[in-house]
Amino acid sequence: MALTNYPNGISSMGIPFPGTPSIYGNYWFVDTERGSDNNRGNSRSKAFSTMSKALSVAGTSDVIYLTGDCREELTGSNLVFDLTIIGCGNNPHHPDLPATGYRSGAATWRPPASPTATTPLIKVRGRGWRFVNILFDCPVDAAAIYLERNASSGTDEYDASHASVFNCRCDAGLVGIENSGGASFCTVKGNLFRGLSESGGAGIKCTSTSVAVPLSWTIEDNRFHNNASHILSSMSYSTIKGNTFGYFSATLSVDIDDQPSANQGERNFIWGNYLSGTYGATAYPPGTNNEWAGNFNSLTG
Repeated sequence: MALTNYPNGISSMGIPFPGTPSIYGNYWFVDTERGSDNNRGNSRSKAFSTMSKALSVAGTSDVIYLTGDCREELTGSNLVFDLTIIGCGNNPHHPDLPATGYRSGAATWRPPASPTATTPLIKVRGRGWRFVNILFDCPVDAAAIYLERNASSGTDEYDASHASVFNCRCDAGLVGIENSGGASFCTVKGNLFRGLSESGGAGIKCTSTSVAVPLSWTIEDNRFHNNASHILSSMSYSTIKGNTFGYFSATLSVDIDDQPSANQGERNFIWGNYLSGTYGATAYPPGTNNEWAGNFNSLTG
């Protein structure tokens, strides 16, 4: 999709352009190959080397540009809102280099060489975070992006609602996007969820509704291929449209009514998707007052 650069420096896909001034926040740069955490981090030539350093200085409405191979397990501040993290490069891919002296423009985020067990790559606790154009090489026992919400208030509150993920790739491992606690009003658009085939794995998964059942998600124009399941998440008043749900190895492909607990979620709209396998209540449970319409399925099953 072509990006239109509007006068305020924001593209038609919601991506800020670094060549234009931001009236909302600051720009930060991370280059894992040539950067240094002793740099100021505010330009390409003075980039940080770690995302940890960038998150330590970034504030509300800031933008972080990432290039290279990020191998970190991090937790974002619950008091930083509307932060955008954008991977450089034309499309998410591994930043493998053929020889010394070559520079990658792509952005990958994957576990450290010695990962901590059951630890996501990034825990989001502030509202409105956005991820764009990043290849997430998912942990084998955790999620790449972990949206967390608790029942606290004031400065102790975690609420990752209003998050968005655009044009990213969640590859291998356990879960692409995990929703814990009931983050709502999230947008997931134009991504690839692939090879999330560990036992219990899924592209998008809700593992706790301790605070609320997730509300008003938009899951649109994504591709799901070769996962254990594709979407296992309680939600209500949400829209799932224009997605390709390819091969899945578990019994359930898309279940949005009783995950993780029975009889949660209602009145969702699921339309205009391609649904592989057998289009029926086993792989695609209809749920409570959900409307499934205009979906496609192979005549041969």
